[in-house]
Amino acid sequence: MTTAPKLPPAPTQAPTTGDDSAEPPGAIRLRLDALGVDFRADDFPTRFIDFCVANDDYEMEVNEAGELVILPMVGFRGNRHETEMATELNIWRRVNGGISASRTSRFRLPTGAIRGPDAAWIPQERYDTATDEEKETVIVGAPDFVVEIRSISDNLRPLQRKMQIWMDGGARLGWLIDPRSRRVYVYRNGQPEPEILENPETLDGEDILPGFSFDVRQYIFDLQ
Repeated sequence: MTTAPKLPPAPTQAPTTGDDSAEPPGAIRLRLDALGVDFRADDFPTRFIDFCVANDDYEMEVNEAGELVILPMVGFRGNRHETEMATELNIWRRVNGGISASRTSRFRLPTGAIRGPDAAWIPQERYDTATDEEKETVIVGAPDFVVEIRSISDNLRPLQRKMQIWMDGGARLGWLIDPRSRRVYVYRNGQPEPEILENPETLDGEDILPGFSFDVRQYIFDLQ
């Protein structure tokens, strides 16, 4: 079970650029401190969600440098990929328990960043110990299982950086699915480098999601 860590003292961190960035091309980034906003404040997740609701035409995150990130659209096919992944995960969850999450969910990492996965899952006991405010807004800590799917607007390097951010934040198992190369990068807690699978037919949830098998070839690679 992943515990939700409290935020450490704020580090001095410059905005990420180039290969260090986890943001997709076309993302808009705004420095929150320039607006007098402390993204590490205790009440920031609630204020952030209120802001997202008031501006629901846009998908937003907050990165590790304290920038509000307005994300580009993933496109219709990218949305289908995410929907298929979230659907299969939710079917498994109904039988095996826990809480699954989709792209509109947000998690607050130890750096203070608020990130959204394409799909994710946490154990039931972890959800039960979350505060009512977390359940209504942002769950503290990375999901135990997390998925990112490369869309038409994504470059691979930023997605790899984002997956590493998830793992550094406490995720135990992660899949980075790249439909363009028909390749999957499998990230595991304590494993320095991801395992690379070339054109796999299925993906295994291992000991994090026992019995979960996702037909990545059918639902993503071969999806017309």
